[in-house]
Amino acid sequence: MKIGENIYKLILLDTNALREIVTNTNLSGEGFFSKFFKGKDLYAPCFSIYNVIELMPYEDIYEKFLDFFSKVPSLMIYPAKTIIQEEYQKYLNGQTLQITNKIANVFSPLVNNESYNCKKFFEKIKCNTKLMKTIQDEIAQLSSVAKSWEQQRLDSRKILNNMKLSSEIIDEKFYKMQERETIIKDLSNWGIKPQKTIDITALNSLRIMEYSQFNRVYMTNKKVLPNDVMDIKISCIIPYIDAVITENFQANIYIKARKLIPRLNKLEIYTLRDIRMNERQLREVLK
Repeated sequence: MKIGENIYKLILLDTNALREIVTNTNLSGEGFFSKFFKGKDLYAPCFSIYNVIELMPYEDIYEKFLDFFSKVPSLMIYPAKTIIQEEYQKYLNGQTLQITNKIANVFSPLVNNESYNCKKFFEKIKCNTKLMKTIQDEIAQLSSVAKSWEQQRLDSRKILNNMKLSSEIIDEKFYKMQERETIIKDLSNWGIKPQKTIDITALNSLRIMEYSQFNRVYMTNKKVLPNDVMDIKISCIIPYIDAVITENFQANIYIKARKLIPRLNKLEIYTLRDIRMNERQLREVLK
């Protein structure tokens, strides 16, 4: 993507990656700069509006966020509903979703324009009480969503146990059989009335979200946390960017999803370990 005079690859930072870079600037923050801003390719970090609103009550961390991301070109990704609806409209028009100002806001210290200023943009957002309340309400609901997913896991296992069936029958093959029906059903939850005939392979945003949710609920015994729900919402942009930094479990989901969603084949997948520097590495970088 062209920002100013340069071409950047887009790299999504999930909830944990964003917090780590902002709160541990000496090691992880410097590690991020070293890996993604000093090589042949330049990267523009992407983050969700959800994450920014979530950071605002923590003044010290929020100020570090503004300071860090005011120094580099970056993108703020709009809520999942906006992206899913735009992708569906593009599908109806026979087009492919592109990263535009309809689904993201670009910030750059290299462009002399107020709309590109990260700090000023979020100052305006904070004054938009209606928007703030809408997003804060969504964030507040993440806990109840996580609990409902936990309950889905328990209910399915209980039903299978009563039928004397193993929970292992809910596997990748099972998901593929149910995917089309699940996608079409879920479109209505995002304010879309789908056509009777629909090619779900064109709806990559919803597909990666549904696949991520399936893995979180049925392919692990780990407790589903609110941050997990948030990262699944954020994941809807994954098919349209170049790289991602996430935790190990979600990284493995993206790797597996390549067999299901061809657009992910070129996705660069990194984990927190890739940006964490130790004291010796930091000294080498700062020489």
